[in-house]
Amino acid sequence: MIFITGDTHGDVDYKKLLALKEKNLSYDDYLIICGDAAICWSCCNLKEFLALYNNIGCTILFVDGNHENFDILEEMPLVEYKSAMMHQIDTHIFHILRGEIMTLEGKTFLCIGGACSIDKMYRKPHLSWWPQEEISHHDVDNAVANLEKVNNKVDYVITHCCDTSTVMKAFGFRRDICTDQLMFIDKLVDYKHWFFGHYHFDRKISEKKTCLYQEIINLNNDI
Repeated sequence: MIFITGDTHGDVDYKKLLALKEKNLSYDDYLIICGDAAICWSCCNLKEFLALYNNIGCTILFVDGNHENFDILEEMPLVEYKSAMMHQIDTHIFHILRGEIMTLEGKTFLCIGGACSIDKMYRKPHLSWWPQEEISHHDVDNAVANLEKVNNKVDYVITHCCDTSTVMKAFGFRRDICTDQLMFIDKLVDYKHWFFGHYHFDRKISEKKTCLYQEIINLNNDI
């Protein structure tokens, strides 16, 4: 089975995941987190957070959000897993690199993490905020190159923030460099559904876009 949810923020919004533990899952089941997993937030609590997430009993896959310690993430081993390049955080916990396309249970997922922190002026660089949070042209180029290999068609899109058009119409929020970078997806990609987090809402924006926070989607049953 494949489950998808929004931000978990280390142990802050972790409790929602306990519902999955009751399902007696195996490591052949998958939980995708749409950014701000923050499992690697600090070296001081890394072992504690790994124990928490391993306790769920399934394989954890996440795109990065804006509240991640990128310095720690970038030190993790780089591996190819499920046809995509990822950082391996633990035996069954992986961070999906931006622009990669992974395959789970025959379904394809375009994954692009990253988002802009609106409160970064109050945070400390490389302590509570990391400049690597922003989606770069290189990230988009990697996505486009990988999409060419599959004729620009995937089953699902997984991001942290969403594109400018959606952000402004659905939430009334301002655009930023990261939302602008994602505008290419609707123009280029043929997909069934796009899941994202970041905005702390559970809301179906349209027939093809869903914002997740506390809700956990069972991809096999709910879509």
